[in-house]
Amino acid sequence: MTGKPSLISITIFLSVLATSCGPSASEKEKNRIADSIVSGNSLTRQNNNTLDLSTNTQDNKRFSKTAETKFLVNDVRKTSEKIEDLTAKYSGYIIYSNLRNSESNNSRIEISRDSVIISKKIIVENDITVRIPNENMDSLVRELNKMIVFLDYRIVKLDDLSFKLLANQKASKRLKKYELRQTTHINTKKSKLKETVMAEETMLNRQTQADTLQVQNLAMEDQLNYCTLTIFIYQKPFYYTETQVLQNTDSFRQNLFIRIIDAMVDGWIIFESFIVFLFRIWWFFVFTVGGIMIYKIWFKPKKKQ
Repeated sequence: MTGKPSLISITIFLSVLATSCGPSASEKEKNRIADSIVSGNSLTRQNNNTLDLSTNTQDNKRFSKTAETKFLVNDVRKTSEKIEDLTAKYSGYIIYSNLRNSESNNSRIEISRDSVIISKKIIVENDITVRIPNENMDSLVRELNKMIVFLDYRIVKLDDLSFKLLANQKASKRLKKYELRQTTHINTKKSKLKETVMAEETMLNRQTQADTLQVQNLAMEDQLNYCTLTIFIYQKPFYYTETQVLQNTDSFRQNLFIRIIDAMVDGWIIFESFIVFLFRIWWFFVFTVGGIMIYKIWFKPKKKQ
C-alpha cells in the first residue's frame, strides 16, 4: 500500500471538523433564549403606550370601578379639549379639571445697560377627572390610546358593593314593614295623646332611616353604573425667551449738590466705622509694640568695641 489516505479516513476527518466548527447545543439554547428576551422586550415596548382598563369580574358580584392613569401627550391643551368632547360624546361628564403652567430654571442675562434676556422653562400639565358609563369605558379608552405618546402608569381599583347593597335593601324592606304596622296600629287603636305622639315620633325616626338607606342605595347604584377615571396628562417642557427693555433711570437722579451732601455724610459714616474698627483691634497694637520692645532688648546686635 502507498502512503495515500483512504476515503474512509478523509470522511471521518471532515465530519469531526464540521462538528467542531458548528455551534454546540448549549450555544444554540443560549441564542434561542436571547432571541426570546429581545422579542419580549420589543413586545413590552410596543405595549407600553397602550392603556387597558379592562378587568375580569365574577357575574354574581357588583363592583364600582375607579381608575387613574398618567401619560405624555403632544399638546396638553388640545388633548384636554379632545377628552372633554369625548366625555360628552360617550354620555359622561367632567367633575374636575386643572390646566396649569409651571415655571422653573428662570434666568436673567443683562445684554446692555437698558435691556435683559429672560429665559424660562415652561411645564404644561392637566389633571382631569371624568365619570363615564361602564358600557362606554372601552370606547373612551380606545380614543385615549390614540393620544398617548408614552404611558407612565395606570391604576384600576374595584370596590365590591354587593353585600352592602344587599344589606341596605333588606333593611329598607324591614323598615317599610315596620312603618306599615305602626301606621295601622296608630289608626286603629284608641290610645292616649302621649302614647300617640311617641309612636309617631318613633315612626318618623324609622322613616328617616329608610330615606337615608334609599339615598345610599342610589349613590351606590351611581357608583356601579359610572366609572370614575382620573387622567394626568403632560407634555415635553419648552423654553420661553424674551427680551425686556428696562426703564431709563437717568431722569430720576438727584441734584448734584444733594448727591455731594449725601456723599459727605456717607464718608463721615465710613470714617466713624474705621475709628471703631481701630479700637476693636487694640490687641494688635499691643502685641506689635511688645514684640518690637522684646526684639530691641534681646535680639538687637551689640556694637563692636
